[in-house]
Amino acid sequence: MLFKATAQKNIIFPLLLLKVLLFVQVFQYNKIVAFLLLFAILCSLLSLFIRYEFKIDKDILTYRTYILRVNVYEKAVKPMEIKKIVFKRVSWKTKLATVRVENGWNMRISLFNPPNVFKELETFAGEFDIDVQKTSDYKALEKTS
Repeated sequence: MLFKATAQKNIIFPLLLLKVLLFVQVFQYNKIVAFLLLFAILCSLLSLFIRYEFKIDKDILTYRTYILRVNVYEKAVKPMEIKKIVFKRVSWKTKLATVRVENGWNMRISLFNPPNVFKELETFAGEFDIDVQKTSDYKALEKTS
């Protein structure tokens, strides 16, 4: 099953506007700081177009990151490469799953749609006998939802 997520635009966009206002003020006095601020503006603007995909197949987990339509990062993990899956709570109602792998970066799964990604991940872990760890905060979230 394919799950999708995007960057949190409601956080990035106001910060982008603030950086543009600062750039206009700083540009008159200090060119080096203005250049660094312009770089920060470009990075923030680019981050508005970041998109994430997480796919659970029969025997593989795939995590992809796109900027616009260009695939900039992809990681595919087989069950034997997974140490454990840790389920946590990030904020009041936000769940997070971290797939800890033997080699490379761990996969952080949060804010994906549809929200049944955590149940699918638990099912995947159960099929392949992968160690699952749940924090007490996550268990409390499970009871409420």
